[in-house]
Amino acid sequence: MDSTATADQVVADLMLRDPKTLDANARVSEVRPLLDNPGVQMVLLVDGARLAGVITDLPSEAPAEFGALAFADVQPDTIGPDEPASTAFERTAASPYRRLVVVDDHKHLVGLLCLDESRTRFCGASGGGAVGS
Repeated sequence: MDSTATADQVVADLMLRDPKTLDANARVSEVRPLLDNPGVQMVLLVDGARLAGVITDLPSEAPAEFGALAFADVQPDTIGPDEPASTAFERTAASPYRRLVVVDDHKHLVGLLCLDESRTRFCGASGGGAVGS
């Protein structure tokens, strides 16, 4: 594993536990300003605790009043909270957004796994989470 995260760590040890979300009924007008922020790679849409979709881009012609879920990936790349740190690093590093949505067996959102821009440190990792010793 190319990580200083310990071999016994799992995704739950490395993820952001309270990622920002919007309700699945959010409008394009609510999502667009978030995606305009260079620090935001994706917007997570939730229906209660369940992940409804992920938006990484909006067409410029998308009407502001439209439901944003129409532009979401409803089957985004996800990972379970009990997956090993080595798997977490490999899969997150391979993602063009440096992000993986963490869901449980019932598709409930439990966190967000992300790497910083240098792809050397997990964002917000409670256990250090540096990568590439």
